[in-house]
Amino acid sequence: MKEDTYTTILKTAKQIFASTGYEGFSIRTLAKECNVGISSIYHFFIDKDELLKTIFDKTNIHLGIARRKLPDGTSASDMLMQRIRFQFNHIEDIVFVLKYYLHYRPNFLKLNSGYLPAKAYLHIEEVLNYGVQSGEFHLEVSDIPNQSKVIAHAINGYLLEYYPVTPDSEELDDVCKAIHQFLMRSLTNKEAIM
Repeated sequence: MKEDTYTTILKTAKQIFASTGYEGFSIRTLAKECNVGISSIYHFFIDKDELLKTIFDKTNIHLGIARRKLPDGTSASDMLMQRIRFQFNHIEDIVFVLKYYLHYRPNFLKLNSGYLPAKAYLHIEEVLNYGVQSGEFHLEVSDIPNQSKVIAHAINGYLLEYYPVTPDSEELDDVCKAIHQFLMRSLTNKEAIM
């Protein structure tokens, strides 16, 4: 089945923006990459800001649905590894969202802990809460939101480093394992057993 023009525009715009950021993104480039006229893009969107906001909203919904489908882990350690892999498996979506936040930061409500909304690291917060409840992690419950944010930023830093290339399966295993072991050492004060 051939993709419709609207879907092609959204998909291609996400790829371009994730690769180049706001300054490198233009409607003219998008039209060329989609092989459509500029007027076709303006038929759907007033300007590039509206287009990017649409993609941002759709991407957040998609990521939320995908995260809710993650199976329950047998341990907080397993859940953490699962979340790390999830981020890499959705690298383009995550990088798009990160670059959107960076450019549109003034449009987001400033929180005590910065601009990053809690939903951006909720998936890590769930792991830490489970780990504290199960006795795997030794954290103060009041510190879990801050620790979640730090962990999410650490993982996302790797995504930004790799994108637009996703590591091959062996390298991905090594990277995920290294991130996981580092985080587990800090959460448990001991080496992670894998």
